[in-house]
Amino acid sequence: MYLYNSNIYSRFVEIMQKKISSQQILKDFKLSAETKLLVAVSGGVDSMVLCDLLVKAKMNFSVAHCNFQLRGKNSEEDEEFIRNYCDENKIPFFAEKFNVKQYKESGNYSTQMAARELRYNWFNGLISEYQFDYLLTAHHLNDSLETFLINLSRGTGINGLKGIRNQESQILRPLLPYSKAQILQYAVKYNLQWREDKSNSETDYVRNKIRHQIVPILEEIHPQFLQNFSNTLSILRDENQIIHQHIKLTKNQLLHIEKDYISILIEDLLKLNPLSSYLHYLFSEFGFQHPDEIEKILHSENGEIQSKTHRLIKNRKELMLIDIISNDFEFEFELNPEEILEKPLYLKLLESEMRDLTAHESFDYDKIKFPLRLRKRKTGDIFFPFGMKGSKKLSKFFKDEKYSKLEKENAWLLVDDEDRIVYLVGKRMDERFKITKHTHKFLNIYLC
Repeated sequence: MYLYNSNIYSRFVEIMQKKISSQQILKDFKLSAETKLLVAVSGGVDSMVLCDLLVKAKMNFSVAHCNFQLRGKNSEEDEEFIRNYCDENKIPFFAEKFNVKQYKESGNYSTQMAARELRYNWFNGLISEYQFDYLLTAHHLNDSLETFLINLSRGTGINGLKGIRNQESQILRPLLPYSKAQILQYAVKYNLQWREDKSNSETDYVRNKIRHQIVPILEEIHPQFLQNFSNTLSILRDENQIIHQHIKLTKNQLLHIEKDYISILIEDLLKLNPLSSYLHYLFSEFGFQHPDEIEKILHSENGEIQSKTHRLIKNRKELMLIDIISNDFEFEFELNPEEILEKPLYLKLLESEMRDLTAHESFDYDKIKFPLRLRKRKTGDIFFPFGMKGSKKLSKFFKDEKYSKLEKENAWLLVDDEDRIVYLVGKRMDERFKITKHTHKFLNIYLC
């Protein structure tokens, strides 16, 4: 039950009117009265208060309403109520019906998660199609508290304890500093109309249980609990900012950008304490959410883990952080003299009666069985490294030359029609195809 307090109400009206004025929005969110806004409106008191404030501030906004068809006649009445409100106030109105039950069956979704994904996909589509600058939602302080407690119950770090942010990319939440009680008091004062969703009073969902069973006890224990919570959020956000500033400095010291990857010396990582927390902050942005997995490869002879976007490879005394790039080229290419290959690397072959000293490498043309092929390594490859006697397994050559795992993967081989390695491209030619005093025809190779 929300109790009316005239002092709280008067102060709230003053703050709220200032907060959503065009001047305050310009200050807090860098908007103007011409900024094109889309407002998510359910018909409940929160979103109707937000609409009222925007109307009074003469902001340029449209309303978007999701009809999830979960409450039968009530769902249709919600949509009609908002449509009438928008007609009366000359506000552009968008409405969409969703089959939540069907969408749930298409994947592993709860009702709430399915509804959330459906509505934000639709909102994003509207933003793109009609070029809205921002989406406004009516989340408030109580919503932020509930999110905090849900994350706390599941186990989380400081990022999960910051509550809901007032801005995320194109999403703005102007009511976030204010409690549900304050919003109700504002609505009563201005005789606003809204729709009640009876499912909000049920305790079938975790969020509703927290709302109706846990938060009232916390407020009973300490009447200023919500205000104290708001202050705590502010402190947590400031401390999180300090952490991220420190992590940024640490990254600059530890992460060394090489040509094809980022190198991190393991010796430097092992000096960090607490190691697990540092590993989380250093690598979570690359999709690695489990620092214990990173710690394992630090102490192993070799190893690799992958996220959706990156690979993390143990290479002797370093970790190699590598972007996962989907290759749009084939595994193998056929080449003949006078041809130029541009992808996956630039390679030009020219037949000549003279050796071109500007070429990257020159071979005895008559020793090669054409056509040539460019391919990656495979098990059992044999190589006769130039300047050495006899053959070597390519894998042994890589090991002796201290190739990293990434260098092995990126190596290209030029082989002839008998699958003999002619050239480890850019690195070493094969002794069998070298130029001698008896060479009369040359194959000059150019790289870029």
